[in-house]
Amino acid sequence: MKKVILICNAGMSTGMLAKKIEAASNNSLEVKAYSESEYKDYLEGADLVLIGPQIRFLLPQITASVSVPVEAISPMKYGIMDGKGVYEDIIKIIGG
Repeated sequence: MKKVILICNAGMSTGMLAKKIEAASNNSLEVKAYSESEYKDYLEGADLVLIGPQIRFLLPQITASVSVPVEAISPMKYGIMDGKGVYEDIIKIIGG
């Protein structure tokens, strides 16, 4: 099972999006959300890191601190909590 980490300011709304992405993947992905202050403790086994639009300015810093792909979540998909759309983006990045 592939593991995806979502990072945002506090992990609250991103936690809801994580559940929607897991559901869209028929639970073939493990998706967890963490705040930008704690994500480093949970990177083991991660295949992809996605960051919330509100902290996309941290993309270079986060990319430098991990050894997996890092992408920003589309603000539109994040705003409407489009789990299926974000899942489709994940598949494009890391495959099925």
